[in-house]
Amino acid sequence: MNDSERFTREWTRAQPVVSSFIGAVVRDFNSAEDLLQDVAVVLLKRFSEYDPSRSFTGWALGIARLKVLEAKRAPHDLLAADPQHLETLALAHEELSPEIERSKAALRECLQTIKGRALTLLKLRYDRAIKPQAIAAEMGMNPGAVRVMLTRTRQTLFDCIQKQLASARRIEA
Repeated sequence: MNDSERFTREWTRAQPVVSSFIGAVVRDFNSAEDLLQDVAVVLLKRFSEYDPSRSFTGWALGIARLKVLEAKRAPHDLLAADPQHLETLALAHEELSPEIERSKAALRECLQTIKGRALTLLKLRYDRAIKPQAIAAEMGMNPGAVRVMLTRTRQTLFDCIQKQLASARRIEA
């Protein structure tokens, strides 16, 4: 496997954790996305410096923490700007990485059970980032009905994910 393939595999596993970390400390979604892309570029450029005996996710989180500190030029955009808090958050995200992966796998499985109008609402709300008011207009529904249906669908997904995770824990035990 060449370096490009190794990087792609490692980044694919680490990216959700790094994205979660950045999202936890950067208030603006677009700024967080830009920062995530900046981190990916730095990681790719410096991949030859990566020590495979260490955690790639940990290394990526370290780079992300430094990029967040560099972005401190607009502190009102940061929810946590203190270097010690950032370090603590980065370590917590690295520790939670396996749990995040299990939750994502459970979500993917549970999403397959959502059908019809509920699935359409989820796609409009989360894939296209449309607000409930606009979804209501687009689907000819009452805005309150859209919010209720989204709430119920999210609860269904949450319950399904919890059930999947509990089942996985029983199997592991």
